Amino acid sequence: MPKKDEHLTKAKHDEQFVSSCDPKTSPFIDWAITGLFYAALHYVEAFFATQNRHSADHRARDSAIRRDPDLRAIYDDYNELKNFSINARYYMARFTEADLTALQPHFTKLKAHIAALI
Repeated sequence: MPKKDEHLTKAKHDEQFVSSCDPKTSPFIDWAITGLFYAALHYVEAFFATQNRHSADHRARDSAIRRDPDLRAIYDDYNELKNFSINARYYMARFTEADLTALQPHFTKLKAHIAALI
């Protein structure tokens, strides 16, 4: 299983990808939204790695976040990022710069919360 630092490296990599997309001109906002979700996922998994816990899949991770007293506060933020990503990946929703901008506070809150824990 990946270690905390490996998850953090992957999260930062995903963040760099999102930053490389100019939301004013990019036709790939859907991928930027997906990248933002996966960065969040790896921050969460970095926290779990500090406790030698790992999620087998999305459903297990959702449940673990909701149940964990340290993570419960960011469950709604994580879920919002996940739902937008699902809509981008499976339902071919079209997104705008405003959508990506609206998701940023959810990501920022999640990232800061995890940083304070690890």
